[in-house]
Amino acid sequence: MTRDEIQEELRRIAQASYAHKSDKQLLANDLLHEIYKGRNAGVQAKDLIKYNNPLNRQCKLTPEQVNQIRTKYVPHVYGKKRIAEEYGVSTTLVYRILKGTAWKEYQEDE
Repeated sequence: MTRDEIQEELRRIAQASYAHKSDKQLLANDLLHEIYKGRNAGVQAKDLIKYNNPLNRQCKLTPEQVNQIRTKYVPHVYGKKRIAEEYGVSTTLVYRILKGTAWKEYQEDE
């Protein structure tokens, strides 16, 4: 690159919006990003919670069927694949039900 090309590139960078922020502002934005990223990880927006309630959707399973799946599962005897075929759902959903990531509000207390 020639000297003129380098100076032109520096002028272009200086005119960019991010170049006008001070180092303190950039560090503060990074800090806020880290704080909120950790705080909101895995948290669903409050407005969407009512729509994701299984009673407000057309689910393939009912809460009773979910509890039956949890009681029927016996590893290597009555497995996930067999339960999935019986209820017409995927093995991934059965795994998530058993793990507690899906239908967790209907999980029975042990």
